[in-house]
Amino acid sequence: MEQPWTREELKMRAKDALRKNYWACVIVALILTVVTALGAGNSGREAVSETRVTYYEDTHGELGYGADLLERGRELLDTLGTSPVGIIFGLIGAGLIVVFVVFILAFGIFVGNVLEVGGNKFFIENMYSAPRVGRILYGFRSGNYWNIVKTMFCRDLFVFLWMFLLIIPGIVKSYEYYMVPYLLAEYPDMSRQEAFARSRDMMYGEKWNAFILDLSFIPWLLLSRITVGVVGIFYVNPYVKATRAEFYDTLTRKMRG
Repeated sequence: MEQPWTREELKMRAKDALRKNYWACVIVALILTVVTALGAGNSGREAVSETRVTYYEDTHGELGYGADLLERGRELLDTLGTSPVGIIFGLIGAGLIVVFVVFILAFGIFVGNVLEVGGNKFFIENMYSAPRVGRILYGFRSGNYWNIVKTMFCRDLFVFLWMFLLIIPGIVKSYEYYMVPYLLAEYPDMSRQEAFARSRDMMYGEKWNAFILDLSFIPWLLLSRITVGVVGIFYVNPYVKATRAEFYDTLTRKMRG
């Protein structure tokens, strides 16, 4: 059966939608990017910090000064690690790490996922109108906050478990649940079972196409990296999110008829 849509059509409509409400789209996409980075602990843009030990020549021309300092530092750390004070600081550090991890997970579950649904609501409406940035808070104002939290948590949990077992099936499942946050954006009271079932039906025969659609943005994402995220903020991120909203709208119309 002939595919009822093409990537070129989706992207062309996404560009038209961006032009009419550009700055609001940029701000919403930026908020979602920041929230995703916080919720994931790291958005994939790893900050690599290197510790360099500089060696200086001593008066005899030997490069030993820096190495000597490093060795003394190691000895000091070993001493602290076995002392009561060192153990106490180690326990405090471990406790702070646990608190930080719990905070990040809670933020993603109770805030990040809800904002994702609100962001999808914004981009869905942006296809046909010019919603305000505040539309991103839709999930909190819909009266179905806990249903959104529960359903999105189950989506993340199921994908994680599948990924943990086998990578490829996990990727397939992530595309099977691709439409869950979009369905909640339009129907926030939809049950978890129905959201998963409808997403599965919508993505039947479309998972590979969705995967290729995502891959088609790789050159843009590379350009964003090269420009230290500037192109991503002002074009790529809202462009991707607008295109995915067009994809959801296309599959919705396909299911209706």
